[in-house]
Amino acid sequence: MAGERLHGTDGIRGLVGTCGANENPIEKLISQREVSPELFAIIGEATGIVLRKQEVGKPQPEDFAPLVVIGWDRRDGNEALVNSLELGLLKAGCNTQRVGEVPTPGLHHCLLLLDADAGMMVTASHNPATDSGVKLLDRDGCKSMPDLENLISHEAWSLTSTPSMDGEGDGDTLPRFDGLGAYRKHLDEWLKIICSMLDVSTQQWSGVIPHDGMLLDSSGGVATDWFCYELSQRGIDCDEVSSRQKPINEGCGAGGFNPTDMWSNDELMGSEQDHALLKALAEKMQNNDGIPPWSEGDIVAAALDGDGDRCLLLEATEDGICVVDGDQMAYDWLQAGRLVGLEGQLLAHSIESDLYLSSACSDIGVSTIQTAVGDRWLSNALMYSPNGSGKLLVGDSMPNICGSEDSGHLVMPSPHPLKPRHWGLTGDGAATLLSQLCARVALGSNRKILERGWKRRIAVKDVDRIRWDGRNELADEVVKLVEEALPSATLRRGNIAGESNLLLLEGSVDGERLSIGIRNSGTEAKTSVTVKSENRSYEELASQLAEFLRVHLVP
Repeated sequence: MAGERLHGTDGIRGLVGTCGANENPIEKLISQREVSPELFAIIGEATGIVLRKQEVGKPQPEDFAPLVVIGWDRRDGNEALVNSLELGLLKAGCNTQRVGEVPTPGLHHCLLLLDADAGMMVTASHNPATDSGVKLLDRDGCKSMPDLENLISHEAWSLTSTPSMDGEGDGDTLPRFDGLGAYRKHLDEWLKIICSMLDVSTQQWSGVIPHDGMLLDSSGGVATDWFCYELSQRGIDCDEVSSRQKPINEGCGAGGFNPTDMWSNDELMGSEQDHALLKALAEKMQNNDGIPPWSEGDIVAAALDGDGDRCLLLEATEDGICVVDGDQMAYDWLQAGRLVGLEGQLLAHSIESDLYLSSACSDIGVSTIQTAVGDRWLSNALMYSPNGSGKLLVGDSMPNICGSEDSGHLVMPSPHPLKPRHWGLTGDGAATLLSQLCARVALGSNRKILERGWKRRIAVKDVDRIRWDGRNELADEVVKLVEEALPSATLRRGNIAGESNLLLLEGSVDGERLSIGIRNSGTEAKTSVTVKSENRSYEELASQLAEFLRVHLVP
């Protein structure tokens, strides 16, 4: 256990608790998936130590005090976590500046605007309100990568005693900054760029939503108070369905959906729904004598997650509603770009994407890169691709690149607030919705639906993740199980940079492509099985693999 890296796919996350005098907060994180103020004091100090040692973009004097901006979402335990995190940073000699309750992309913008050296976002994204965590952004607004996280973990382990929870550190605290106000202004400017780029206006949005408006679910996050209003101000009827009176993410938000979810009208009306958006859609139908008040292809709703860095759409089908996932949203955005004459487009997508996505993109002249799961890997691939120019992209217009995960992360270029012609990369749920409304207007009847293969993802929950690393004897047993179930298959083990515990089997069965991936979640105590093929169903195999893992991984 000692020396193990503490960060997962997207920072550190766990159930909020406390740590007794004789307990090790780091060991509690690893063994019990629990975070505490005591842990955050250590993480703050360890991060500060590494930042002071690191090159952060410019020559530094010996008494260099990095500026770290801190944001958070509205979880009950976050106040104590933020206080302890800041205490640790100050003790390490960092200066700190709080930017308030903001979405994660809001922290990205504040970091650049304030010319800070790093940013720390206290959130657990779509996890339940009983969880929290912290994400680290570097000087250019990029999420931390494993090499940096290894350094921080090493420093954290070396802090053998829990830091004092009182007293002052060597750093200074700067006056609080209105991060949300700055982010809202930035989002407005970003929208103007998108409209100009696609030659559309916000007044045209009403043509791609139902005549009585669309529903918005901000997951009870900070966007709940203002995003719906901003959309209404731009000519789109909109109703928010989540509430700030309930715990964040409870019965709402993008985290409550799977990318392949769909419901018939009869299913919406005929059963009690436990998701706020589905309840509201069923109510709309009930108030319209059971008839859907929308047309096929309308964007009927959008769902963000708790920290606002991803978005899923709900779209009307011929006889129901379906989720529009990150794959389709990226494809729509790229189609719109092609329609207005953009060339040299590049898409980074994760290993969870549909098998047909890369070939569909190739058909419209878009290059693709496959990456590990996590929007940081999408950004990293785009920054260092032939189209990229490092952590900050350079160009007079928005670079023709984007990244997608089917879970709703769309990574897109964002203008740097202090450096003209420079663009950062960030996943932003609100910006994703704005871009999709504009893309739908630009495409009109030219929009093509992405051809879909068969895909099944099963999450095995409450596992001991230490038992699975993708390379051990248990992984070999899984390979043997697959070979026995599919004797005619030709499969090989694949490797994806950044996926340290992934078992990836790729190949074909009777000439049809097949992909099987098993990996630990980097944010929760679960291990996921994803089976993808071009057409054939492998439901029985997926269930068999999930049950095998449940027997061997769940204590």
